[in-house]
Parts: sequence; C-alpha cells; structure tokens
Amino acid sequence: MQEVTAKIMPRDDRQFIGKVHSEVDKRTGVRLVTCEFDAAGYQPELYAELGIAMPEAIVGSVPKRQAEFLAGRYAAALALQHLAPVRNQDVQVGIGEQRNPLWPSGVVGSISHVGSVAVCAVSRRMDKDYLGIDVEVLIPTRVCREIAAIVATRQERELLSVEGLSERVALTLIFSAKESLFKALYPSVRDYFGFEVAEAVELRLADHTLVLRLVERFANKHNLPRDYQCQFTLGEHWIQSVTCGQFPHRANLKAID
Repeated sequence: MQEVTAKIMPRDDRQFIGKVHSEVDKRTGVRLVTCEFDAAGYQPELYAELGIAMPEAIVGSVPKRQAEFLAGRYAAALALQHLAPVRNQDVQVGIGEQRNPLWPSGVVGSISHVGSVAVCAVSRRMDKDYLGIDVEVLIPTRVCREIAAIVATRQERELLSVEGLSERVALTLIFSAKESLFKALYPSVRDYFGFEVAEAVELRLADHTLVLRLVERFANKHNLPRDYQCQFTLGEHWIQSVTCGQFPHRANLKAID
C-alpha cells in the first residue's frame, strides 16, 4: 500500500486497501484521494483495524455496502490529513439522516465509489463553498436507451453528440455531472432534486468542462446562482466528475459548517 500522508495511518495487513493515489487537482485546487479496494477480502473487524468508526446506519447493511463505506471513509481520512483545519487530528466523517457525509468544521468534501474504487475530494471551506465528486462506469448501450429520457433532454444529448461523444459517453457524463452537482449543493439546500433541475448547456472538450444550469425556479427558491462548471475526466471505461466553487453571495447561504 502506498503512503500518501505524513500522519501514520493504521496498517492494512489484510490487503483490503490496494493502490492509493493522492494529488491536488490542478483544475479545481481540491485534494483528491483514490483508493482501490478488494470487497472480497472485506471483514467487519477491518473498521477497527483501519481506525474508521462503523455508524449504526451501516451495521445492518450487506457486506458489499460495508466494504464500500469503509473504503470511502478511509480515503476521506487520508485526504483530511492534508487540510490545515484537521491535520493530525483523529476525526471521523459521519453519516447524515439522508446518508450524506458529515464533514468536520472548516471542511467541505464529497465521496464516491464504483466497482473496486473509492474516491474522495476535500477542500477548506474558506476556499470552496460547495464540492461534489462522482465516478461512474460507462452505462451499457442497452441501459442508455432505457434511461436516456430520464437523465437528459434531447437538447442535452444533441449538445454532446455534436462534439463527437458516443451515446454511452455522453449519457454517462451528463449523469455523473448532475450527480456531482447534487452532492455539491445538497449541504446548502438540504433538498433532494432530480436530473430535471439542471441542464447541460455548454461542453468544452479542450479543458474537459461541462457547464450545468439550474432551472430558474429552483435557483430562485434556494438563492443560488444558476451556472456551475463541472470538471470531468474520461477514462477508458469510466468518467469522474467534480463540481466545486464559491458562491457570489456567501453570507446569505445556509451551508452546513
């Protein structure tokens, strides 16, 4: 296992955690930590061995969910050690009533996992008001046809197809970008919203940016700006999206600290 932080984290002698990668994303400035993990090698006692608390909401879940949660929170623990507000402190990322991560004071963050990979993005709250990350495997062609109308409008799909993206890549990108936007805004609005609340209005392939625009009604209801830039990464079989930034009217928002 590769060490990514100055603080000594608990050893993973069972090899549940595989490769670990940590970096400051040059496009967004947020700390990104990626952990590969082996769900087949999961055992409940790994929580204690890795220094991660298992919340009551996770105790009764299936082993696969427990493994994903552990890997995500371990990635978060590594990421937090790079932030001044909590560096070298023994902090836990809790779980809210809506299963959202509860971050330490002074921190914004987001966690996602797919397959055998967990990713975490964190930043100081003084640098970012909102932050969401999502990673998805490419949606199978058959499934694309079934969910296309739910995930994106015809105009959105045409916007991305004009740039030469395949149906699978285009739909997965829109899906992932909107998921990252939801994670970014939920701590401020505390309101669930669907894919129809945001629309992809601009794609800039040169710098891997997708601009999402909130519908006016939702933006006005929550006193939010309408446009958000999602920075995405295209892998061979996956897409990762990060939506983050600062609100122009920070003092008027009710974001959770």
